[in-house]
Amino acid sequence: MEREISRTRCIGDDGSPLVVIEYQHVERRQTDNGERSYPGARRWALASGEPVRPLGDGVWEVIATSEVVRRV
Repeated sequence: MEREISRTRCIGDDGSPLVVIEYQHVERRQTDNGERSYPGARRWALASGEPVRPLGDGVWEVIATSEVVRRV
């Protein structure tokens, strides 16, 4: 399962407004003490679904186009 961690308003190289969404994989297991959540890997994508990679400090790169996206 995957959960949304955060949404960040950004601006693209061409000035277009974009939203970067951070997701985290989570495994849920039933234990003797109840249901437990085990967080795993994270991924980032634009609201349109295009994958992006973090470059650090509020900057991402759209993988398919190499466009740089910055936090507003």
